Amino acid sequence: MMKPLAAAFVVLFGAACATTKAVAPKKLPASPPNMPVPADASRGGGPQPIVEPAVAYMLGLMPLKSAGVDVFRTAHPTYDGRGILIAILDSGVDPAVPGLIVTSTGAPKIIELRDFSGEGRIALTPFPAPTDNEMRGAARIGRLTTATTWYRGVFRELPLGRPPAADVNGNGRNTDQFPVVVVKASDGWAAFLDTNLDGSFEDEMPLHDYRQGRETIALGRKLLTIVANFSEADSAPVLDLFFDTSGHGTHVAGIAAGYNLYDVSGFTGVAPGAQIMGLKIANNARGGVTVHASMMRAIDYAARYAAQRNLPLVLNMSFGVGNEHEGRAVIDSIVDAFLLSHPDVVFAIAAGNDGPGLSTLGFPGSAGLALSVGAIFPGVFARPPQPGVPPARDVVGWFSSRGGELAKPDIVAPGIAFSAVPRWDTGNEVKVGTSMATPYAAGLAACLASALVQEGRRPSAAEIVQALRVSARPFATARIIDEGAGMPALEAAYQWLEGGHQGSIYAVRASTGVSAAFRRGGFAGAQDSVETFTVRHLAGLRAAQFALRADVPWLSVEDMVDAAPRATQIPVTYRTSALAAPGVYVGTVTALNPRDPVAGPLFTLVNTVIVPTDLTSKVLFDERRAIGPAAVQRYFLRVPQSDATLRVTVTVPDSQAQQATVRLYEPTGAPARSAPEDVTIGQEDAGSAVIIVRAEDIVPGVYELDVVAPPLASVTATVRADLGPVALAPTEQGLEASSVGGTVTGELVYRLVGAERSYAIAGRGLAAESLQVRPPRWAKRMEVDLDLPPDLWDELTDFALTVYDSTGQQIRGGNQPVNYAFGRLSVALSDSTTGVPLTVELFPAFARLPGHAWRGTARIRFLGPDEPIGQGGPLSVVAGGRAVVRLPPMPSLQLPEGFSTLIETRVTTSTGTVAARRIPVPAGARGASGLR
Repeated sequence: MMKPLAAAFVVLFGAACATTKAVAPKKLPASPPNMPVPADASRGGGPQPIVEPAVAYMLGLMPLKSAGVDVFRTAHPTYDGRGILIAILDSGVDPAVPGLIVTSTGAPKIIELRDFSGEGRIALTPFPAPTDNEMRGAARIGRLTTATTWYRGVFRELPLGRPPAADVNGNGRNTDQFPVVVVKASDGWAAFLDTNLDGSFEDEMPLHDYRQGRETIALGRKLLTIVANFSEADSAPVLDLFFDTSGHGTHVAGIAAGYNLYDVSGFTGVAPGAQIMGLKIANNARGGVTVHASMMRAIDYAARYAAQRNLPLVLNMSFGVGNEHEGRAVIDSIVDAFLLSHPDVVFAIAAGNDGPGLSTLGFPGSAGLALSVGAIFPGVFARPPQPGVPPARDVVGWFSSRGGELAKPDIVAPGIAFSAVPRWDTGNEVKVGTSMATPYAAGLAACLASALVQEGRRPSAAEIVQALRVSARPFATARIIDEGAGMPALEAAYQWLEGGHQGSIYAVRASTGVSAAFRRGGFAGAQDSVETFTVRHLAGLRAAQFALRADVPWLSVEDMVDAAPRATQIPVTYRTSALAAPGVYVGTVTALNPRDPVAGPLFTLVNTVIVPTDLTSKVLFDERRAIGPAAVQRYFLRVPQSDATLRVTVTVPDSQAQQATVRLYEPTGAPARSAPEDVTIGQEDAGSAVIIVRAEDIVPGVYELDVVAPPLASVTATVRADLGPVALAPTEQGLEASSVGGTVTGELVYRLVGAERSYAIAGRGLAAESLQVRPPRWAKRMEVDLDLPPDLWDELTDFALTVYDSTGQQIRGGNQPVNYAFGRLSVALSDSTTGVPLTVELFPAFARLPGHAWRGTARIRFLGPDEPIGQGGPLSVVAGGRAVVRLPPMPSLQLPEGFSTLIETRVTTSTGTVAARRIPVPAGARGASGLR
């Protein structure tokens, strides 16, 4: 699914606070470490900002210095984005927020707002024009129209999700229903809302389409700004109310182009002179997920709007989901086709927040021609400015998605900022993620475009993107798949453009069919290997020759290659003898134009080789590994058996003084389903972390385990990873145990953990699907697993899981965007949600219209008892042998209809290794204790 790529700031490295979906989507740090003391919320008057805006400005919490925006603006005060249009494809933008009212030239900041999500669609029905006796205020409305047919509908809070966002009038509940009347007035369609719910329209003002006069309304305590979009179908009105009940899009807009944020003079975003159009592509009630074809429709609308007004256009999309097949998503091809037909448009897209694992870059940031933006963590958020103390350095954000299978991201930019939020979101002014880095990069592009326009040039996207890349500075210890070219420097990018250099666009394909060579399992033999890249010119400068340079000794390539008319084949040789030790190896071949070598790379050939530790032959044990500040220590673990159990333990020796973050990735690059969130150890947390991947959750292949140090401190960590002594495969009799290594002697234990049922989903295309379940009284937690075919995932832009109670309320924690073809929603159950019907909604979004029939599998399990059952006993399996493990007699347990009892079988040995598997046992199934 697609979520705004930001994240709810969890306490990470010291005191923290921050926000949310790619686009925000994943959970990242939400408040910056060592954040200054927030404004005193006890002063009354409702929520207070996390930091007073004037203080945030003085501290540099809009980190313009990272790219030298402050220096550039001093030298070129008018090159601030004026004359450029930035389209924010996001959750919506609040047009009433201080800082998004006017540009630096006094022009309107927001010139268009359009909804492509349908979240605010009001179902309208015609009725005869009423009298004042029939509808209070009818006479007043009647003075504006001669139409005899009016239209009515209801704007309901409940479908908008949970408060505070869904409490649109701020009265403390989300069940209000606001009557709506629409009429055809002399100046177009107009809507009247009973904003104060007094049953009368006598005191209500007409609301026209936003593009007519930029009219807005607010309800009750005015926590949410609302505008209208009108269209027609068969001469009848179609009304969409536009609003931002996420806060994500408004925050993004402030970073890209805010001017005098919070009415603080001088507090701006990157391109304060630019104008903004807010294009809502996300349904915020379902976790900020995009909806059917909303990306494509918004992109096309932005291009038409800009072309009609002859405005240079920069697109910003701070959204994304995980790739199942890197570089092959339908939305990627749509983005690339759009950019080929619109060579003047720069399209900045978030890389994703699944880092620091390799091959985690999400789509549509994986589109070849998009400017894919990763994130840095600005030093000002790690340590606020202090007299006599040098400023903390910027570092690559640990959360920023990495390349590997793809030669991405292209650049990195600050991924945390204090920016604009709607009034209802006060207190969440600091948000973190590549969602925040992307509008920063879009603002840089707007400043460069603004400079060229004022100098009488119409810039191409190839020139601007190349200028950003060439000006970028790499970070110490980071590699191209971590940071792309690095962090751009705005003045240097401008000087590159002034030098008359030309940009170029080349399509690069490795033998895998995508933009980089990636070998996750290393090489089987000792002989050297050859990877052949295919390079094809698409746009911009076409070089006659390529001067090729490799940056590592284990790669070799010809020094000079002539460019072929259609496609050029470039063989690259790997010296595999240098790639023996476990770890990751990254090497790049850079192609320069011999006639203009200072113009920067024409293209790069990125090669990544992973040499894993095979856990079937040895245990990974790395004692007291020193990890420098902000560094990532990566371990790669081969797990060849699908029924094995993986156990990882990470320990820091001084849990009071040191801290680290641990994350485990499946062989596909997805965060491990058994440990989907980051695990923090040290300081306020325990000094060690244990992650166990039971047999039912194992994905055969090469796992990645990452240990990350804080931005300002090193850490010493001891890491151990091993496989359980036996693989446990389900059979008709129970389980079959087979030896993972040598002969195994262990003890069996059985536990009753809950109930599970599997559902085959037959999706009908565009419609959401739903399942009805009734949690038993004993259940304490519900898990919903969704499995979709990977090929289907390529056709989507999002997928959401949402759980509703019998009144239509989303249950707390019961909403989650799915980020890969497998997703797991886990939610705690309360007394009010057990024993009553719940609805599980499955909400897809196809890249193109129309959608089509699809299939998937949902598994719902209820967890709660967790108690021993039956009699365990010894287990002995010789090397290469097998033993049948019969489950004990099933206990009496109240089961929902169609559910099976969920039993966990665990095997432990005297050395402490463990194997575990949960399997559902149908009601009535017989079990017998013992072994055969």
